[in-house]
Amino acid sequence: MAYIKEKDMQTTQDRVQKLVTFSPKLYNSAVARANSLGIPFAEYVRHTLVKDVEEGNKNLPMVDAETEKRIGQSLKDLEEGRYTIIRNKKELSAHLGRL
Repeated sequence: MAYIKEKDMQTTQDRVQKLVTFSPKLYNSAVARANSLGIPFAEYVRHTLVKDVEEGNKNLPMVDAETEKRIGQSLKDLEEGRYTIIRNKKELSAHLGRL
């Protein structure tokens, strides 16, 4: 992957990594909220940001184009019956052994 380096930011084709500074009180409160929801802190921050900006931008993509394509194919496969039901670890091991 090629990264474009800017101050406090790394960018790939479909992701941006940005350094953000929080006050200790805000950070601790946000971590506590994420923990109470049972999700990682980073996911909580992303979700909160998306909810805030989606009001002004209804077309904000939630996933990259490749993931969107895979989701579409998976839904088509499900609709057409191309899936395997696995009930336990033994069936999972047997299925993976056949791949």
